[in-house]
Amino acid sequence: MASEWAEEADRQARAITRDLIEVGRKRGFRVEYQKREARFTLRAGAAVSYFPAHDYQSARGMDWLRLRIDVLTRVRDGAVQAEGDGDADSSSPAPEVS
Repeated sequence: MASEWAEEADRQARAITRDLIEVGRKRGFRVEYQKREARFTLRAGAAVSYFPAHDYQSARGMDWLRLRIDVLTRVRDGAVQAEGDGDADSSSPAPEVS
């Protein structure tokens, strides 16, 4: 089960990267899943932002759409941090709307 989830996380990370390039016309950005740390990483050159996987886990499973929206928003806003700035979990997911 865990390996299946990690494979799905890798697929989602590659899909987000593809979207950034093809749809958003943003080159130089890459999204990766770091299995050991259980987080997604948005890289742009030397800049990096983290998205902890557990922030997107809900009772219904992983919220892939919310992750994708947060990553794309971070790119649009230009808020990718320089590596080493701030804490490792500097990303905060979008607030849930009820």
